[in-house]
Amino acid sequence: MVMKLLAVSLVGSLAVSAVAAQYQPSNPTPGQFSRYRALPQGSNLAVVPVDGAEFVTGQHFDISIELHNDGNAASPSVDGIIAEINGVPMDQFFGTSWTTQTWNFTYSKDASEYFANPPKTTPVGVTRLALRDIALPTTGDFNVTIAVGKERVSASWSTRNYCKPLAKNTVMFIGDGMAPAMISAARFISRPTKFGKFAKGAGFLNLENLGSVGKVSPNGIDSIITDSANSAAAYHTGQKGWVNALNVYADTSADTLDDPKVETLAEMLRRLRPNVCVGVVTTSALWDATPAAVFSHTRRRSDSLVIAGQALNGANSTKYPWSAPPVRPDVFLGGGGNAWCKGASPCNATTGYYADYTNAGYTFVSDKDQLSSYQGNGPLLGVFTNGHMETWIDRNLWTENLDTKKNSPFLTGSALKQPNFDDMVMKAINLMDARCSEGWFLMAEAASIDKMMHPMDYDRGLADLLELDRTVKKVVDHDAAHYPGQTAILLTADHAQGYDVWGTVDTKFFNNQPTSDSSILDGQTGVQSSDYSLQIQKRMAIGEYDFAGWMDIVIDANGNPTNWQGQYKLAGGKVDGPQSRDNFQIRKNNVKGNPLGRNPAVSNKALTGLFQKQYPNVAVNSVDPDEPEGLNFNGRNSGGEVTSVHTLQAVDLYCNAPIARLCRRAVDNTEVFQILAQSLGLGDPKQCY
Repeated sequence: MVMKLLAVSLVGSLAVSAVAAQYQPSNPTPGQFSRYRALPQGSNLAVVPVDGAEFVTGQHFDISIELHNDGNAASPSVDGIIAEINGVPMDQFFGTSWTTQTWNFTYSKDASEYFANPPKTTPVGVTRLALRDIALPTTGDFNVTIAVGKERVSASWSTRNYCKPLAKNTVMFIGDGMAPAMISAARFISRPTKFGKFAKGAGFLNLENLGSVGKVSPNGIDSIITDSANSAAAYHTGQKGWVNALNVYADTSADTLDDPKVETLAEMLRRLRPNVCVGVVTTSALWDATPAAVFSHTRRRSDSLVIAGQALNGANSTKYPWSAPPVRPDVFLGGGGNAWCKGASPCNATTGYYADYTNAGYTFVSDKDQLSSYQGNGPLLGVFTNGHMETWIDRNLWTENLDTKKNSPFLTGSALKQPNFDDMVMKAINLMDARCSEGWFLMAEAASIDKMMHPMDYDRGLADLLELDRTVKKVVDHDAAHYPGQTAILLTADHAQGYDVWGTVDTKFFNNQPTSDSSILDGQTGVQSSDYSLQIQKRMAIGEYDFAGWMDIVIDANGNPTNWQGQYKLAGGKVDGPQSRDNFQIRKNNVKGNPLGRNPAVSNKALTGLFQKQYPNVAVNSVDPDEPEGLNFNGRNSGGEVTSVHTLQAVDLYCNAPIARLCRRAVDNTEVFQILAQSLGLGDPKQCY
């Protein structure tokens, strides 16, 4: 790939003129592969932000115009281009100069091309014009027109302005991957009913009782199935995005840091309300997608070193200027020492980003004892593991598992003293109460709901959902005790996992049945070879409809979910998954991964090699040999997936009184940004009267 960067002025060539014909962006082009999803159907000209983009007044963003030469690697000419907003040349409207970049890339048009031997690709030359770090100056609608040669594209952008916060404090809880059915399952295993009624029994979950309920569609621009990066980024910027992208409109270049940026809620807070605290708490690595969406700008969510640095230093660079101040969270708690060590060996509290953060004024803590004893008012950095933090079950019940891998924040040794999610959240709130009299914004993510649903370790995922629910109650109680009604709580998921329940399982009976039905089928007439895979005797343990009786409750006398090995369990699972087996029972030991959990499948290098002789881009997995006997699950994902994936369904949205009226509806994920911006009172103060 060849790229060059130069500054140009298009004032002369971008004459004010009406565009006779406009190509209106419409429905996405059907297909699994795409040259660039920001392109209107049949067009070689794209502009981002895309048609329909909505901002808060004064919110900063970049504009990018890409012209493609489809089928030719040579970059096309943009001579004579017209780029107007409300009839005024864009560079004049925003008072800044265009920059031009050129590059080329290749793409496959469909699966038959991608999996061909050799893969078939089409070259594309690109010329990109960009305006960096601009903002729409007033509240209202803005009409965009781009034209060059025979290509035409138009877009409409709009802004909203919020002058007064709806609450002093705002909490955004994310149950990563938390599908509506998981919330129901968590309630059934933790809340005894009274003759079937939850309201007359132990009640509904705390999160279900926040006050109002809505629905969020989490899809992005590029795909109907989202990941945590672009879905979380939509919550923080108000823009639909691309898989793996954090707070940028993805472009087609190979540079993961040149993509057009959009200012986040936290960056706006630092610029507009600098005396309001910002907190980030997660059970994942601090550089993982959901926490990174608070402050980072990159096309690639795996840029862990870049992300850890951007939290401290911001995203400005000489090449791609960005004036938003660094977020520098006042409290920053989670895992991720593999990035904070920054390649230092040995790694300790005086090396890598640990040193950078402490030199910037942070106090650093590395285990739950240090976190508990900390009495200062920040800023506070807590990194408790090498990668992601372990689940509630292994942090609290089967702690011997923590000693099976090197997961300390300094990359050597185990992480035996990891704090719980509620401990981190309440420490963050107490710290910010003392530090910031004007209030605070906290993003708190229960990450391993998702991280355990991927490998289909359902009990560990539901245990972390229950930990989230107990944390919600603590925050609600704290608000009532210290500043009644002054904390807005918004709780949702960034996307769903395709989990549901269809009955219950008698695990004792299940375990006593043979895996194979050969004792019944051998030697019988009319039996086909495929009949041996039916596992009828195992499946008799699954009760449906009137046989779907009640499962064992996991809650003990102290209110903690400790009873995970009862006889009667939920018959639950994913709609997707790799080739695997399931016995509906939690795996106590012999756990693997990050976090520790079940490992349903493994990459099969031998089979991959065989298939790649015909399909070079394919990968193949097979059942993990350590999986216990159970029901066989025929893989429904692409051949290389060793875990299950995200799914399509909308996620629940729960809000309490200060913002409840804003959440009683079905919304795009971009609208969650607007709800939070309204709660925080973000906008241009010069337009507030």
